[in-house]
Amino acid sequence: MIKGKWESYQMEGNIISVLKEKLKLLKADLKVWNRKVFGSVESDKRRIEMEIESLDGEDDIDALEDAGRLRRLDLLSQLGLVNKKLDSVYRKKARVNWLKHGDFNSKFFHSAIRWRRLKNEVKGVEVDSQWCKEPEVVRREAKSLFKKRFRATQDFGVHLGSVEFRSLPSEVSRNMVVSFSEEEVKDAV
Repeated sequence: MIKGKWESYQMEGNIISVLKEKLKLLKADLKVWNRKVFGSVESDKRRIEMEIESLDGEDDIDALEDAGRLRRLDLLSQLGLVNKKLDSVYRKKARVNWLKHGDFNSKFFHSAIRWRRLKNEVKGVEVDSQWCKEPEVVRREAKSLFKKRFRATQDFGVHLGSVEFRSLPSEVSRNMVVSFSEEEVKDAV
């Protein structure tokens, strides 16, 4: 599609201006093609959400039949797919934005760093049902939380109950830890 469109643009003039104009035309054609092939994902999402909402309204007054319930399940799966598509598009747009403005000493870069710092900051903790912002108390509580969470125990939390495993007879298991002679190795080889 792209190759055909590119070759159909007939222009003359400076090679740079021809390239610029062809890219503009290709961008417009790609937008039309995208709309035709994929549709508008945002409008699909709104339409699906409105239909789910109307089915939920019917269900609230017990007027929803089995066919309506099946339709609602189908719409929910469609909504999941649409959300995945939108998520992918937003991730790609964010990546393009980062590549365009990312590591430069720009307003975008500093706002991204500030947002991440604020998101990761621990502003306080709840101690004995009271919110506390004092740095020393926050440090102490964080340390005790991690000590509790990552404490080594003899019990690894795996309990098999009454499950019995087949085991080797005691004589065979003893023979597995007995040292072997050089002659035994030569015979085995």
